[in-house]
Amino acid sequence: MKKIILLTFTFLQLNIWAIQVAAPKAPPSIPLLGMDIDLTLYQDVSTEGIPAIVRGRGDIYILPVNVGAKLYNKGADIKFLGATSEGLLSLLSSEAEDLGELESKKLYIGGQGSSPDVITRTIMEERGIEADILYRSSPEIAKLLITGRIQNAILPEPLATMVLAKNPNIQRVEELKDLWPGEAIPQVGIFVLGSSLETKEKEVIEFIEGYKEALESISTEDIERAIDEFNLKMSVEEFKSSLEYMNLTFERDRKSMDNYLKKLNIEVGDDFYAW
Repeated sequence: MKKIILLTFTFLQLNIWAIQVAAPKAPPSIPLLGMDIDLTLYQDVSTEGIPAIVRGRGDIYILPVNVGAKLYNKGADIKFLGATSEGLLSLLSSEAEDLGELESKKLYIGGQGSSPDVITRTIMEERGIEADILYRSSPEIAKLLITGRIQNAILPEPLATMVLAKNPNIQRVEELKDLWPGEAIPQVGIFVLGSSLETKEKEVIEFIEGYKEALESISTEDIERAIDEFNLKMSVEEFKSSLEYMNLTFERDRKSMDNYLKKLNIEVGDDFYAW
C-alpha cells in the first residue's frame, strides 16, 4: 500500500511543477515543503503576500481567509479553494483559568486587525468580556511569555506549544476553536488566481490532491524542514505535539465559511468559491 501511495504522489509531483505557490511560514504550509512546486515562503502577508496577488504574480496562495475575502471584495482575481485549518489559536495564561477571567486584564495579540485579533474580539464580544488588548508580533509575544514579562496572550501554533515547553508557569487555557460561535474557525485558506484556474485547471486539481496526500503523511523530515524554514527554536518532539493543536485539514464546508465571514462582517459573492 505504501508503494502505491508513493507512486501516486510522485505522479502528482511531476504534473504540478509549473504551479507557483506563495505561502506563510506557518503550519498550513507544512504539506508544501515536500511537494515539487515553485514555492515561495513569506513572513508577512501585508508586505509580501498581498502585493504579489495585486500584481497577479503566481498561481496559488495560502492566506488568512479574512485577508483573501477582503482582497476579493476589492476586485482581486482570486477564488477560494478550501480551508487549511479549523483553528490554530490558543489562549495562554499564567493567571486565568478561563476566558472570563480576562475581564479588565491585559491580553496580548499578534497584530492589530490580524485574524487572531478579529477572531478573539468576536469571541469576547459574543461573551461580553472586555480586556485591555495590546499588540506585538507573535514571536515577540512568545518571548515575553517565556520570560514571564506578560501573563496573558493569544498565540498560534506552533508558538503556543513552544511557550508551554519553555515556561511551566504558563498553561493552555482554551483553544479558540472551542469558543467560536460555529463548528470551526476556517482561519486560513488556499486561494487561486482566477486566470490560473482557467489556464492551469488540471495542475490546480493535481496540486490540491497532492496537498491532501501530503497532509495525511507529514513526516519527521517535513517537521525538521519546517523548524528550519520557519526559524523556530523548538525540538522535533515539541513540534510533533504541536500538530495536535494545528487542526490542519482541507475542507470545503461552505456553511462553516459563510458563518465565519458573517461573524467578521464580510460579504462575498458566489464566485468567491472555486467550486
